[in-house]
Amino acid sequence: MSSPIRQGEPYSPSRTTEIIDELNREGYVYLGPTLEPDEVAALRSAMERMWADPAMHEPERNQIAGISLMRMFEYDNAFRDLIAREPFASLAEAVLGENCHMLAQNALRTEPDPERKGGWHLDDLVHFPLNDEIERHDPRMVMPVMVMQIFVPLTDIDEVQYGPTEVVPRSHYAGRRPNDPENPSFDGQGPVSILAKAGDAYLFNNQIWHRGAPNGSDRIRYLGGVTYSKRFVSQKLWPFIDYQMPEHVWEGASPRLQRLLGRHEKGAYG
Repeated sequence: MSSPIRQGEPYSPSRTTEIIDELNREGYVYLGPTLEPDEVAALRSAMERMWADPAMHEPERNQIAGISLMRMFEYDNAFRDLIAREPFASLAEAVLGENCHMLAQNALRTEPDPERKGGWHLDDLVHFPLNDEIERHDPRMVMPVMVMQIFVPLTDIDEVQYGPTEVVPRSHYAGRRPNDPENPSFDGQGPVSILAKAGDAYLFNNQIWHRGAPNGSDRIRYLGGVTYSKRFVSQKLWPFIDYQMPEHVWEGASPRLQRLLGRHEKGAYG
């Protein structure tokens, strides 16, 4: 099954270097307009169809907490092909190494709920934890990036009322979880909203403190994207050791896309 997702163009070497420097320094980067309107429409349509399918709401299937739709690459080739789309793939390779892969591909659907509180987190574990006696990591060091999230809004999220992704800049240097459930700050800097139009893109180190702000509007927020990781970080595809990628996912996939999906050559440990 074909999809409207384009091949795209990688960033120039100089622009790639700028993005990596900003990612290392701030923990996130707003990339700006990236996807075309028909690509956005295809991705959003896939999310809407999945949400409307009763089978997708069974506990063992494809959603978490009524917000996160899992393994989108299985459901629609538009999401699968997004994994290898430029400039995302080459940027992931530049940050994480040429043998990186997709860690997971969850799309986020957030209904209006202006009363929702908190939500500040970093994804999964604190990779480089500090004890209470050490205030923060030395800013002279470059914090390694093990996992990188790229998001693409599929609806305009250009005002705070629509529930943008919020981050605390440079908090990937904190070495601990957010210091306040409602209004965290790091080095005197509080939260920043990443305001974006549908089709824009932004990325962040999964160790930065972030959340989806409360959706105080009258419409649903849709976010697509890809989570990439270094090869040694195992893919998070439920049910994990029992997971088997469906055969249809491989149909027509280029060698690069197959590797990003996890089909690696022999390496360390096997």
